[in-house]
Amino acid sequence: MTTTPFLVLNLRKKKDAVFARQRARRVASVLAFDAQEQACIAAGTFIIACQALMIFGKAKISFQIENHHLGISAQEGRTETHPEAHPISRRLAGIFPEVDAKALFRLAKPLPASDCGVNEQELGWLVNKVEETACNGLFDEIVKQNQEVLALLHELRLNQGPTLVREEKTPTPHAA
Repeated sequence: MTTTPFLVLNLRKKKDAVFARQRARRVASVLAFDAQEQACIAAGTFIIACQALMIFGKAKISFQIENHHLGISAQEGRTETHPEAHPISRRLAGIFPEVDAKALFRLAKPLPASDCGVNEQELGWLVNKVEETACNGLFDEIVKQNQEVLALLHELRLNQGPTLVREEKTPTPHAA
């Protein structure tokens, strides 16, 4: 549908990775992903942001809709102010020529079936909606993460069923 990002965030510090996680959750919510998918998209975005910060130092994370998929990707945040600097992404491509460097920092999820498609005009609305409905602070994102962990632990416990207690038997000596 579009290759132009509808939201771009600068990553400079670790707290920016948490901010990106929070925005990813909001984008997923506005696009009508279910709660589990929202958690996965938020967590995946956080991982991409952390890896980009670790490798690039400064990075940008972009959100776009393309071919009915939500795409989230990170790229080196350095600008052309230092033309003598050799971009890290090109060095990575030289070290790992068989790997697409852009794929290392990309997450793509098909839009939910309930979504009838987002057109170009709706992307501006989407960004405004994400900003309007964003939590007031990063603390709220940590609260949401904690709720997800507790829900997952509860679901895991329910799916494990009753645990069986195994009794240790002492081996009986064989008669010779």
